[in-house]
Amino acid sequence: MLCPKCGYYADHDENVCPACGEILNHESGFREHGAQAIRQGKRAREAAKSRPEPKAEKTENHRRRSGASHATVEMPRVSDSRSSETDPFEAYRISEEDNSEEPGPVFERRRRTVYTDEADDEQARQYLAGLRTGKRRSRSMVNWMKITIVSISALTALIVISLLILNLTDWGERLQVRLSQRFPNLKINVHSASLWAVGDELMDEGQVLEAIQCFEQAKAKDEEEGTVDVDGLLMLGNAYEAAGQTENAADLYESIYTETPSRTEAYIAHIRILQNSENEDDLVKASELMRTAYENTGAETFLTQRSDLLPASPEAKPVFAYYETKRTITLTSYQGYDIYYTEDEKAVFPDGWIKYDEPFPLDEGVHTLRAVAVNGNLVSDELKGTYKIIMPSPQAPQCNLAPKTYKTKQQVRLKPGKDNINDDDIIIYYTVDGSEPNSDSPIYDGTPVRLANGRVTLKAVAVNHYGKVSNPLEVNYKIEANPKPKSAFGVEDTLDKILPGTTTQLEFFEAYGEGESAGTVQSGDYSTECRRYDYPWGYVIMNLPRKTWIVVEVCYTSDDAPFSAPRGTGIGQTETAVVDKYKDMLQLESASHNRGLYYVEEQSGKIYHGKIYQMEDGTRTIRYRYYDTAHWLQLEYRLNKSGTVNCIDMKYIP
Repeated sequence: MLCPKCGYYADHDENVCPACGEILNHESGFREHGAQAIRQGKRAREAAKSRPEPKAEKTENHRRRSGASHATVEMPRVSDSRSSETDPFEAYRISEEDNSEEPGPVFERRRRTVYTDEADDEQARQYLAGLRTGKRRSRSMVNWMKITIVSISALTALIVISLLILNLTDWGERLQVRLSQRFPNLKINVHSASLWAVGDELMDEGQVLEAIQCFEQAKAKDEEEGTVDVDGLLMLGNAYEAAGQTENAADLYESIYTETPSRTEAYIAHIRILQNSENEDDLVKASELMRTAYENTGAETFLTQRSDLLPASPEAKPVFAYYETKRTITLTSYQGYDIYYTEDEKAVFPDGWIKYDEPFPLDEGVHTLRAVAVNGNLVSDELKGTYKIIMPSPQAPQCNLAPKTYKTKQQVRLKPGKDNINDDDIIIYYTVDGSEPNSDSPIYDGTPVRLANGRVTLKAVAVNHYGKVSNPLEVNYKIEANPKPKSAFGVEDTLDKILPGTTTQLEFFEAYGEGESAGTVQSGDYSTECRRYDYPWGYVIMNLPRKTWIVVEVCYTSDDAPFSAPRGTGIGQTETAVVDKYKDMLQLESASHNRGLYYVEEQSGKIYHGKIYQMEDGTRTIRYRYYDTAHWLQLEYRLNKSGTVNCIDMKYIP
C-alpha cells in the first residue's frame, strides 16, 4: 500500500512506513485504485492469479560482468511516474507476483536482467539483500540542496529589491533620511529633494532642530551640485527663526535675495527681522532694504511700507525752477522734524550737511539743493532739486564816435545798449589806457571822454543792478594831433648806470662804495638768500642767482644820492611832474581813486604798464612796469600825503 503521509510504497506486512515512520493502518479497508494501484503493482498481481501459468520462454543470455553469474527473469513492466533519478535501483526491482494475462495499458511484458547473488556489483547486492529481507532503501522526498539554493536566491532578490526601493524611490530615500536621524553614524546617499521633504515633515511635527539639520544637509548637497533651491532655503530660514537663531536667518535671507534679487519672500522675512529688532539702527537698515527690494522687484508694497516707516521729505519754497532774480529759500517739515540741507552733491549725510534754522538766499548760478527730515536715526528720502538763477545781462554800451583816424583831438560819448536805453540801473565802466574795464575802472557819468594823441582803444562794459556784465564794446582810434605822446617806461630807463638785475655787487661797490651790511633779508620775490647794505641815502639789496652777487633793488629817499632817477625825475617832485615824463592816455580816476596811465601788450610778448594807486594810508604811488623775457623791471615813485615824491625804488622781479 502507499503511505498516506509521504506516498512511499510499503508491503502489506509492514506496519510502519520505511520512509517517514508513519503508522500504516491495513484494517481500514483501503484499496488502491487507478494509477495508484498500477503504481504499486497490485492490479498486475491480481491479474496473474486469475490466468494460467505461462510457458517458460528462452532466456536471453547476457555476458558476465567481472565474472558474476546472472539469471533472466521475465516480468511485466510498470509505467512508473517516478524517474530513475528518484529511484537509482529501479533496474534491480523484481515483481513478486506477475500472473496477469492482460496487464492493461500500463503494463507490458519485457525482459529484465537482475544480478544474482554472485553479482560483484556492491550496490546491486545490497539492493537485492534488502528485497529478500523485506527491507527497502528509504527515499527522501525533500531536496534540501534545492531548497537552500532557492532560499538564498529569494533572499538575495529581496535584498536587491529593497536596495532598489531605498535608492530609486522618493519613499525609500525619505526612509533613509529618517533612519539617519535615529542612527547618526549611518551613511546615506540621497537627493537633496528628499532631505528638503523630510525637513518639511519634521517642521510639521514640531521637531525644529532636527528639521534644521535636514535642511542644512540639503543646502550642502545643493552647493556641491551647483544648484540652488530657493524654496528650500526659505524653509531653512523659517526654521532658524522658529529656533530663535535670528542672526542665521538674517544672513540666509540676505544671501537669498543677493543671488536671486527678484524673489520677494527673502526681502519680506529679513525686513520683518529688522523691524522686530530692539536696535534702532536696524530700522534704518530696514528702510534701506525696502528701497532695494522695490528697485529689484518693482513691488509697490515695499515702497508703501517704507513711506510709512520714514519721516516725510521736507518741502522747499519757492519750488525748483528757473529764475531771473535772486531768491530766498524756505524749508519746512509738516511733521515738525529737524531739517538738514546741502549744495554738495557728493556729501554723505550727516557730514557736510547744514541744519536748517532760517531762510537763506541764493545768488545767481545753478544751485542743486538736497534736504532731508530727521527723526532720531531715521532719515527721510532726499528732497533734491535745482534752482537755476540766471539774471538778465545788459546789452553792450554804444558810442557816438566812429572808429577812424582823426587829425585833431577828439572826445567820445557813451550810452547803454538799445534794449537798456531806458533802464536807470545801468552802470558803464570804460578804459582808454588799453586795459580791460572792470569795477576799478572809471565810471561813465555822461561827461565826454577825452582821447589822447596816438593810438587809442576805447573799451566799455555795462553792468545792471544784478551785477550782470554785458559784452564789451571795443573801438580803435588814431589821433594825429600835437604834441606827440611820450614813451612808456622801459629797459633804457636806469638810475644813472645802475640797472637792477644786471649790475653786479662789485660794480656797484666800485661806483658808490660799500655800505653797512644789514645781514641776510627775506624777499617775497626771491626764493634764494638776499643781502642788504644800508647807505645814508637809502639801501641796496643783492641776490646770488648763480655764482655772482647781483644788485636787484635800489631804494633812496634823499637828494644826496650819488645817482638820479630816469628822465630827470627826483625826490620832491609832484605827481603831475612825474606823470608828464611818461606815457599818459588821459584816463580818469576810478571810484577807488586809482588811475590807469597805459597798458600796452606787444605781439613780441613785451608788456608796458603804468598806473597810479591810492594807498590805504592816504598816500599815492606811481608804478611803472616793463616785462621782458620772464622778468619784470619795476620803477616806483612813492608820494607823501602832501603829494610830493619822498622815495624812489627800482627793482628786478624774476
